[in-house]
Amino acid sequence: MFTSKQELVGAMGIDPEIAAFFVDRSIPAGNQYWKGRYLYVARGTGYLFIPLFFDLQLRAGVPKEKLLDPQYVSLMERILDLAARYEFGEMDFRAHISQVEELAKPFSVHEWLFISLENYFNQRELNKYGILGTDNPALNRGDALLFLLTSLDVPKIMIEKIVGYWYLLVPSFLLMDDIVDLKEDQARSEETALSHYGFDAKGVQMAIEIVENNFSRMEVINPLLGQFFRNALEKKKQTPYFQTILKD
Repeated sequence: MFTSKQELVGAMGIDPEIAAFFVDRSIPAGNQYWKGRYLYVARGTGYLFIPLFFDLQLRAGVPKEKLLDPQYVSLMERILDLAARYEFGEMDFRAHISQVEELAKPFSVHEWLFISLENYFNQRELNKYGILGTDNPALNRGDALLFLLTSLDVPKIMIEKIVGYWYLLVPSFLLMDDIVDLKEDQARSEETALSHYGFDAKGVQMAIEIVENNFSRMEVINPLLGQFFRNALEKKKQTPYFQTILKD
């Protein structure tokens, strides 16, 4: 489904120029992340998060001209391409991270973050490491994109703030997706973040509370976005599916 500039701006509080930039952007040729897609910002959270994350970087104080710089956006897209190639089974996780590191290294201006990310991803399990990671390793599976921030020539305090914003946004999306896909993931014995909390009603409720807390904190940064997702979550909680898994 289509996500319009008007919805990004009016319903989610996204900067109009950032919204227009990504909604109007052409899909990068040969990029596996957009394989089979016709729109840059599709309805799925895996695409919606891009303008949302760039808007959060703007709110952290990064000048817009840096965020929309072709080199910066292209690097983001190339990292996502590698992430998709890992998801499609073209390489294992270690090879995926090595290729992201190799890609990002020439652009890095924050050695402290680059080294922290290297150490973080060298762990057997993706546990918290300094400012990186959440308490649930399964929710840290998208963190390779944080190598993008090593190329952002802004003060360290801005980078730290952006990392904090990342962990309000992306893990919330991943956790919500895992809640919605709970029954299917269990049937296929696939990895799910719900295993950290438990598959019963108590575990699902705990996961929902974490998402609700993240969206409440997001509301302080971007009131419209936080409220948008809080309302969306409330609607989901009233559906028959959610009522079922909250009673199991």
